[in-house]
Amino acid sequence: MSKELDELKAQISELSKHGRLKEAGPLLEQAAELTRQEYGDESATYAAILNEVGGLYRATGEHTESEQAFLKAKDILAKTSGKEHPDYATTVNNLAGTYRLIGDYSKAEFFFLDAIEIYAKTVGREHFLYASGLNNLGLLYQDMRRYEEAAQLHREALEIIRSQAEKGSSYATSLNNLASSLRAMGRYADVEPLLEEALEIYESTVGKKHPLYALGLNNLASLDYSMGNYKNAELLYLEALDIIAEFFGEEHPDYASATANLGLIYERIADYARAEEYYSRALEIRRRVLGEDHPAYIHSLSTLVQLYERTGKFDKSEELRARSNRQ
Repeated sequence: MSKELDELKAQISELSKHGRLKEAGPLLEQAAELTRQEYGDESATYAAILNEVGGLYRATGEHTESEQAFLKAKDILAKTSGKEHPDYATTVNNLAGTYRLIGDYSKAEFFFLDAIEIYAKTVGREHFLYASGLNNLGLLYQDMRRYEEAAQLHREALEIIRSQAEKGSSYATSLNNLASSLRAMGRYADVEPLLEEALEIYESTVGKKHPLYALGLNNLASLDYSMGNYKNAELLYLEALDIIAEFFGEEHPDYASATANLGLIYERIADYARAEEYYSRALEIRRRVLGEDHPAYIHSLSTLVQLYERTGKFDKSEELRARSNRQ
């Protein structure tokens, strides 16, 4: 591998770690082109970096570019590895993830099912990749409000992961996925022990200063929010926010998400000044880090508009609406 490619990958890694995804994008495109020149445009190595390109574009909300990168990688791997290969299945799974995010659920389901079938044939139904495929399909079914099916898939994935290794972070993530399905069905009594077990696993495996532990706190906070325990939810969200700030800094998509969650709490308890403060902060972080075309930015914009209208600040609401229409 060339020195230039090594240096590019190091820069990309550093930018991505700090959430500077928009800056990483052009560098990753350069790295992909260098890889194509070095290894050929029908090599598995080039397909692998196209998968990285697709993932980054998906993270920044550039879904057309994400789809194109994954489709190109899929076509290359179909020729080099064949369609009955785990690497091909993983690319198909990645493509499905993009379709899920843009709401094309029929394509997402088709490709998730295809990936799962390939994993079953190639690595077997007891493999982590197969379990990961089940989890991804379960998340899609949650989006589609097919909660019972989602919960069943997450249970199956959980059992596979439990049987393969000690209860590590992957197992905890599966617990969170199952809990999310059950929470959507209002089965709060079943949710809490799952989330508490996940948090304990994160604490013992990655520690209390890790983003995964913050994720566990966030999920417990969301349960408290659903149950109307707003004070406890606020405390958990604040703790998660501090961890994310320490690990990633305040210019990161995860920090923006945690900030927006706090805004939800403050709006629900009618502390509208603080709700506006946190919604505005999340909006500006997403604008700087993700760009104004990203779905998360657009969602933040809509949330703040609704808050302004609810509180009678129609001048601010119209200003934001005008900003939205200019996009």
